[in-house]
Amino acid sequence: TKKKKDFTQTFFAFLILITVIILFLTSQPDISTLGIIFVTSLVMFFLAKTPLWQSLFIGFLAIFLLLFLIKIAPYRLSRISVFLNPEIDPLGKGYQLKHSLIAIGSGKIFGLGLGLSQQKWGILPQSFSDSIFSVFAEETGFLGSFLLIFLYLLFFWRGFKIGKKSTNPFAQLVAFGITFWITIQAFINMGAMVGILPLTGIPLPFISYGGSSLTSALIGVGLLLNISKNY
Repeated sequence: TKKKKDFTQTFFAFLILITVIILFLTSQPDISTLGIIFVTSLVMFFLAKTPLWQSLFIGFLAIFLLLFLIKIAPYRLSRISVFLNPEIDPLGKGYQLKHSLIAIGSGKIFGLGLGLSQQKWGILPQSFSDSIFSVFAEETGFLGSFLLIFLYLLFFWRGFKIGKKSTNPFAQLVAFGITFWITIQAFINMGAMVGILPLTGIPLPFISYGGSSLTSALIGVGLLLNISKNY
């Protein structure tokens, strides 16, 4: 049938596009960014009402690809080892996670106060970019961290609502994609800083230092607002 043919064409078009992206990002190498793009793309592919088996098949392919990438680059395996056992090398590979947890724990309930972080002064690596959540948690405490997480969840809810209300199928998928991209990136960054995910080296959206990261996130928000207004 025509509908089945359209789904097949969509499936192969998606595989070709994601393969090109994989080739570009693995040559960098930037597997963390690749992971975010892949997960976001797969979510959009699934929400496009494609057959479930296609999404599952692509997911299984991704698992095998990840295992292959870990095998050819031992440092990726070491990141997973440190994630599973942070004390395995506290002065080397586990140094960032160790001091990230120290910073977060030092904030307690109310924090040390804005600008009063101790770990950011040459102790916590990448304190202005990758590890900014740890510094934020140290300065604002549990309450500040909870508020930040709530704001990301609020962004997700509003973005998803914009996509759901859109009457244009393309605009709807764009809204869902932007929403999942920013939210996934935020929770991967924060998850890595508290030790529930391996360290990735990706910035925290809207918070981390870096012009390109902030610019791309703001462009995404601009597109969301445009979809909310016009579609």
